[in-house]
Amino acid sequence: MRQKENNAVSDSPERSLQQLPHYVLDILGQPLALRDLLSMGLGSTATTFLSQGLAGFDRILITGMGASLYASYPSYLRLAKAGLPVWFVETGELLHDVPELITGRSLVWVASQSGESAEVHALLEQLEQCVNPRPTVLGIVNNTDSVLAQSADVLIQLHAGEERAVSTRTYVNTLVASALAVRVALGEPESTDLFTAVGAVQRYLDDWRAHADAIGDAISTPDTLVILARGASRAAAGTGALIIKEAAKYPAEALSTSQFRHGPLEMVTEGVTAVLFEGDRPTAPLSQRLADDIRRYGGRVVWLGQTVPDPDALPLAACRGVARHVAEILPLQLLSVVLAERAGIEPGVFRHLEKVTRVL
Repeated sequence: MRQKENNAVSDSPERSLQQLPHYVLDILGQPLALRDLLSMGLGSTATTFLSQGLAGFDRILITGMGASLYASYPSYLRLAKAGLPVWFVETGELLHDVPELITGRSLVWVASQSGESAEVHALLEQLEQCVNPRPTVLGIVNNTDSVLAQSADVLIQLHAGEERAVSTRTYVNTLVASALAVRVALGEPESTDLFTAVGAVQRYLDDWRAHADAIGDAISTPDTLVILARGASRAAAGTGALIIKEAAKYPAEALSTSQFRHGPLEMVTEGVTAVLFEGDRPTAPLSQRLADDIRRYGGRVVWLGQTVPDPDALPLAACRGVARHVAEILPLQLLSVVLAERAGIEPGVFRHLEKVTRVL
């Protein structure tokens, strides 16, 4: 087991919250941000719009960049399973490569934490040039002064508060706001799963240092780190790899477990660590079979799940239903803190970029 680094971020009583890096404070602030979103809800305008259903649109284009896009993936799957004509496409691709997907009868569902990223800004300018009927824009955004908030026909506010580092609270609230929107649009009954998740996430993060050390010890310092998932758990895999690169400057790749079998499995040897999400129960045995193969070829496995027993399992916050996807991101957020500590850098501080990407 590794020794704890001298510069490790501590949650000991001797160190006040004010002394922690902004990124760690943002991680610890997620339960409060989630509670605020659930208390405020989607707003009357958005609720009325969504309660009419989405069948009147010829297509629903779910779009965004980075963590905003990943956070929208579980909702895309739910709409697709409901039989709705839904696309999942990054905004840069929708803007430059397939703008023909957008019609006057489309719902352009845009998730952007800042509402000011370069691709979103350009897409909205492009939509303003559309002749009647103009596509309907649904915006999910944290900054209500942004161009997206001002341009959207239907606005869902994230209520995540100011976020100064890599996406944490805004990612979780985008996940949940999107899930609430889909629930209303599909006429699904209300559930307590998201409300009970607030307490579960709080309890998990109350012991954040122990969880961070546990996943850090399990991961070690691999030559190659891959994060693998199926279905809606791919949201956490994609975002996890993204924030590890952003917050810790450490290379990590996210793939679906099925894609990993189609070639990348060949590279597995000692020095390769795979984080595998248990995901949905019907496909969990497939992921566990892959975990066994990775270990057999000499790789290391970290299993993140709640129901399937695995020798290399780490616990998640006790969330159920769609709230499970909130629980899935937490250990990867904490891993990014540990990897930054090992590199001797403050986690979550941008080196080449800014919080909002404004260059195409």
